[in-house]
Amino acid sequence: MSVTNRLKDVREQHGLVQKDLADATGFSIRTISRIERLEQPPSGEFMLRIAGYFHLMVEDLFEIHE
Repeated sequence: MSVTNRLKDVREQHGLVQKDLADATGFSIRTISRIERLEQPPSGEFMLRIAGYFHLMVEDLFEIHE
């Protein structure tokens, strides 16, 4: 199973750098960077918190492939 995402695009559309998103959500810059580059799969908590921050559905940001 793999997860792809639109996180970088959405973050940039909102004029945020990774540090802004890290500060606002409590996740580390390293975690955000690794997830954006598809080097680390996001946890359920990450997907929920990030989607909530942007007022989007999880499915609008993340796509799970089996």
